[in-house]
Amino acid sequence: MTDGEVTENIIEDSAAAPAADVPVDTSALTSPQPAVEPIPLAELQGDWFILHVFTGYEKKVCTAIEQKIKEFNLQDRVHKVLIPEEDVIEVKNNKRKEHRRMMYPGYVFINMEKDDEAWYQIRRINGVSKFVGAGFPEPVPEKDMQRILNQTGEDVQPRTEIDFEVNESVKVISGPFRGYVGEIKEILAERGKVKVMISIFGRSTPMELDFNQIEKNA
Repeated sequence: MTDGEVTENIIEDSAAAPAADVPVDTSALTSPQPAVEPIPLAELQGDWFILHVFTGYEKKVCTAIEQKIKEFNLQDRVHKVLIPEEDVIEVKNNKRKEHRRMMYPGYVFINMEKDDEAWYQIRRINGVSKFVGAGFPEPVPEKDMQRILNQTGEDVQPRTEIDFEVNESVKVISGPFRGYVGEIKEILAERGKVKVMISIFGRSTPMELDFNQIEKNA
């Protein structure tokens, strides 16, 4: 399996969980404490690797990796531990909520040098399944990692998730067309709007409305 195939499988199945979640002893884990001064992502020189961990233990594993870095003096070999997250705007039951969520649950990304000792110490951490790779850790192709890093940037617009569907009947609840009923013809998620066909004076007219201006027509 090539580097690209490994990464592509993870990116396409971002909700994938480890094959078996076993009890993990987390009693030794404490609050995260940076082992070294954070390095700006643009200045990282190592390769990016993907670590498969038990679902729900992503942040605990990151904490343990930071402890390993200090304990075994791996500062010059392990540069950055990252859990890719993105901002999500969820519109449900006419309520808008913004929150952060993991892009790839069950995976931790590590920028590090190719180093057998560092790999060995990280694999020994409770909650770690394995490094992604065909028999040995394989680096993430640069173009794929760059796309992931771009998605985590502050200048990236939040992803919008809504519970409306095309061809669904909705009722306008605010604005000059309040009380009218129409059918959704297009969802403009990036703009937070929908195009609804409303009958005005017997003529079907397309209207562009905000998510919070409509509700499902019971």
